[in-house]
Amino acid sequence: MPEIMDKAILKALSTDTRQEIIKRLAKRPYTASELSSLLNKHITTITEHLSVLEKSGLIKKKESTNKWVYYTLTSKGERIFKPTYYSWVIVLSVSLLCLLIGFQQFSPMFSAQAETASIDKSEPLLGETRNTTPEAENTKLIIGTVLIAVAIIGFSYLVIKKTKK
Repeated sequence: MPEIMDKAILKALSTDTRQEIIKRLAKRPYTASELSSLLNKHITTITEHLSVLEKSGLIKKKESTNKWVYYTLTSKGERIFKPTYYSWVIVLSVSLLCLLIGFQQFSPMFSAQAETASIDKSEPLLGETRNTTPEAENTKLIIGTVLIAVAIIGFSYLVIKKTKK
């Protein structure tokens, strides 16, 4: 669900420095001193910017076991700056489509083999033209195999992505 931008968020994002801080925190947690050295700003300036971002609810302090205080994006900040694209839906759809088209490439060959077993090759059915040259069959076989392989890769990607979470 997309996040609604309120006054506090708009104010927090009104300066380039805070925008850069958010971009950095979207990659990994940082301390104020790390951000200070990365952005070439004084530590007090960075601390003031972090305070504004924290009041807006975009970032939060993350206490660690040592003396350092790390800043990370909140769930609100992640929804704004790390939008969730439903890539799994796209991958699943494309994989299923490739699988269906791949099997479709094989089905005419199987039905053609069944027909040739029962019907003489020299007599085409009414309104039917036969285009079963070996080159055409090989091309369909290759296309079908490639599409099924793409589908298997897509399904494997989804399984690996799901198990990593």
